[in-house]
Amino acid sequence: MSQVRSHRTIPEEKVAQILRKLRIRYRRNVERLPGRPDFVLNSAKTVIFVHGCFWHSHPECNRAKLPKSNRAFWKRKISRNKKRDVRVIRLLRKMGWHVITIWQCRLRKPEQVAKRLNRMFGKYCKNIPAPRG
Repeated sequence: MSQVRSHRTIPEEKVAQILRKLRIRYRRNVERLPGRPDFVLNSAKTVIFVHGCFWHSHPECNRAKLPKSNRAFWKRKISRNKKRDVRVIRLLRKMGWHVITIWQCRLRKPEQVAKRLNRMFGKYCKNIPAPRG
């Protein structure tokens, strides 16, 4: 567990690469906001969280299965993560922020994530190349 990083993870780097390609300006891990979002898009008043399927128990993903050993520990740990996620999202929405969650498994097809982000934020960006496909 000491090797697990909290930010600048591989999935986060993939999202950063997509945002750069789309020329969307962002800030990373802003401490003044609840939950320290992975990406903050001030111009769109939007935050993006990049969630690992295991750590945040993605219901649609087979990576979210609990290990067979020490199950009680993992159930508690992941349950706390999910409760914290709900609390943080509620707080951010009360503050007027839009919240987007990008799951790790969705990044297997980065072009789909890029299309989604382009549709959402195209009006906030300049010189965005048209998506292919």
